[in-house]
Amino acid sequence: MRSVVTVASVLLLTASITCAQFKKGDVELSFSGSLGSWSNEFSDSYSGGISHTYSDSHNYLFVAISPGYYLEDGLSVEPELSLMAAEKSKPIQYLLLNLSYTYLLPNSVIAPYAIAGYGLSNSVQMAGMTVYPLLASNKFNVGVFNAGAGVKFLLNRFVVLRTEINYKSHAWSETQDYGYGMTDKTETNLSFFGLQLGISVLL
Repeated sequence: MRSVVTVASVLLLTASITCAQFKKGDVELSFSGSLGSWSNEFSDSYSGGISHTYSDSHNYLFVAISPGYYLEDGLSVEPELSLMAAEKSKPIQYLLLNLSYTYLLPNSVIAPYAIAGYGLSNSVQMAGMTVYPLLASNKFNVGVFNAGAGVKFLLNRFVVLRTEINYKSHAWSETQDYGYGMTDKTETNLSFFGLQLGISVLL
């Protein structure tokens, strides 16, 4: 009899937690962060066939805040404001717009999800030149692709723990014309991934 009561209590608790979660019209305010590593490559080519290529890697700390709104059951739009601080570089800011889909498993407090989006950053670090990042001028003109997949764990009807494998890719190029047929083209690509942990509040 006691075991029946225990099972019934667990089922009732699960039902109360999962009731009306990730539904159309819901708002999910998320806070997250991660530690990870990045790798980047930089190439510089001049007229006359002279070129140089550098590559390196760094550890980083990443924090983000993302208010999400569910357009449909499970489908949400999530603008993201985030900051990354890496060794030997100035902090980098991001402004992204993501689309996410969350699937709450039946009779469960576990919800796998996937997220993808695009946005802008105000800088990207040049490989081989770690004393400063390129374009650290508050001009958000570095394109950033964002993607991730993870799992949400419902603690109660309002609080959710998030774990995510996240990937970001940056691409930037610039060509300078010095006249007399002399040009300088600079290209840099930066990508990084890591385990992102967070907590969400469902409003």
